[in-house]
Amino acid sequence: MNRVRALPLLTMCSLLPACGDTSSGLGDADDPLTPTTEDLYTIGAYSGEDWETLGTVAGVAFDDAGNLHILDRDAKRIVVVDQEGNLVRTIGREGEGPGEFSNPWGFGIMGDGRIVVHDFMAGLHVFDSEGEFAEVVTLSPFDGLPGEMMLPVSDVHFVSRGGMRATGPGEEAEDDHLRDIDLFALDGSARQVLYRAWNLPPTPEDEEVVSENEEGQRQMSFSLGRMRAFEPGLHLGALSDGRLAVADSTGYRVKLIGMDGTVSAVLERQVDPEPVTAAVMAAEKERRTEAFSGDATVEFSGPAGMLEPGMVEALMANQAAQVEDMVFTDVIPVIANLAVDRNDVIWIARTGPGAGGPGPIDLLTSEGSYMGTLPADGIQVPDAFGPDGLMAYVETGELDVPVVRVIRLVGFPIN
Repeated sequence: MNRVRALPLLTMCSLLPACGDTSSGLGDADDPLTPTTEDLYTIGAYSGEDWETLGTVAGVAFDDAGNLHILDRDAKRIVVVDQEGNLVRTIGREGEGPGEFSNPWGFGIMGDGRIVVHDFMAGLHVFDSEGEFAEVVTLSPFDGLPGEMMLPVSDVHFVSRGGMRATGPGEEAEDDHLRDIDLFALDGSARQVLYRAWNLPPTPEDEEVVSENEEGQRQMSFSLGRMRAFEPGLHLGALSDGRLAVADSTGYRVKLIGMDGTVSAVLERQVDPEPVTAAVMAAEKERRTEAFSGDATVEFSGPAGMLEPGMVEALMANQAAQVEDMVFTDVIPVIANLAVDRNDVIWIARTGPGAGGPGPIDLLTSEGSYMGTLPADGIQVPDAFGPDGLMAYVETGELDVPVVRVIRLVGFPIN
């Protein structure tokens, strides 16, 4: 088994002629951190009050008072609970009018407390901090739509990734294998590409997946690239000064990007990516084969309800058939996840050996200081950070019931 090697050097280099280094002075080992947590509450039940039976949890976020907001895509609403897990209010309902949702795809809480919900193909529904409807901001699919992530960076702006953009006849995207980090505004102005993140070149296209009506006429089609294992993720976190922490490579590199799209600094630790060996390939194929034999899902930019009947099954069959001949990268990306907490500490989850489980989590400051490392078998990067050490995790409970578990980090120097 290849072990991840951590060396003591942590550098912060601006993309200018001068570059300064700072040493963490840790020797060759990670500096272990041992946090203390307390369980607060869990939302989600097989049977109970209507508000606490969750469907598809599309996102969670805390407001500045510590109230947790849960977007339930199936119930078409946001459930708001206080720091004890008691219901405060629900926001939105199913429908096609102002403040009503048909396909709630993502949401965010802006710097001024306003709650913004992206209703897919229907615009941005804006509510005040008390959940009262304020306005709808229209979006054009030809300008580009947000993805599931809506990361607020100010009172009026948020960033997103992986959103859908419709193209006209003959129109082609420039360098379409790159991954856009998009900037959206609540004034209705068009999407701006803030930064074009790196990615591997696309794999060759596989067979086309087509749905036809009863007369044999084509209704919808997808051209999918060959399946590839261990692609580098595109991980984002927002700092309080509006900059983004971005990881998009196979190595240990975190870029700090301003709202003008320029890279102001790069944070690096010398942690070697694990090579993809024959044993690693075999284990990954086994994992994916097992996944596709169960309740696997196909990810794409848009609600499943937009697909023609039978298309989901066809996509699943296509993906399952690709497992045996999928393309492998040369190395497993070092960074598996990244997030920024309320104190501007950057949490960097490293990939576990063979990508078979979680790895340790490094904590860095935005100035380039290494704070220490959380163990792989301890707390993980949460789905949302709140004030005063609050952290929320979207999980699956007993009987496969979706739940949101909330804990508090206590007695820890980053609080």
